[in-house]
Amino acid sequence: MQLILVRHGEPLAVSGQAGGADPALSPQGHEQGVALAGWVAGAGGEKVVEVVASGMRRALETAAPAAHALGLDVVVDPDLAEFDVGRSSYRPVHERVGSDDPEWRRISEGWFPEFVDAEAFTARVRGAFGRIVERHRDAGRESVLVVCHAGVINTYLTGELGIDRPLYFPLDHVGLSRVLVSRSGRVRVRSVNETGHAAGLL
Repeated sequence: MQLILVRHGEPLAVSGQAGGADPALSPQGHEQGVALAGWVAGAGGEKVVEVVASGMRRALETAAPAAHALGLDVVVDPDLAEFDVGRSSYRPVHERVGSDDPEWRRISEGWFPEFVDAEAFTARVRGAFGRIVERHRDAGRESVLVVCHAGVINTYLTGELGIDRPLYFPLDHVGLSRVLVSRSGRVRVRSVNETGHAAGLL
């Protein structure tokens, strides 16, 4: 089987949101989601049998057009939520680049911010992907589209590749990474951060 891991589209900034920041997509982010749907339904040529999303609004809004194009419902797995879930504010990456914010500095260097329980987050992420793989272990050449977050995708990829820094890969909005999983459970990372399907929207 193949996992197609997609970072959500560009979100809006949110601050002081009760219950934790859960931003919607920006207009650009919605366009990116439509581009992803076009790729999945057409030029991608992939046999996608399930669409999974984290349950955070920016992931759900990105996944929705692709699921609609495929005639599938979105399967929500809350364990795919980003490490900042529950925080009261959210600033998109393009607003943080070059900032002196210590949290951003750690992220840009490939490390989790200090507030993250790295062990618990990693276990949560690996558990979520483990369940997806278990559902489709005998799927052969079928694919599962997983729309989630840069920290989630990085944590899974770096774990499989044996890379110490958990946030090693810069990932674009709706950039996709492919992971092949054999029936025996052998994992092979095929690609990281493909962006051709969203040309002109990044």
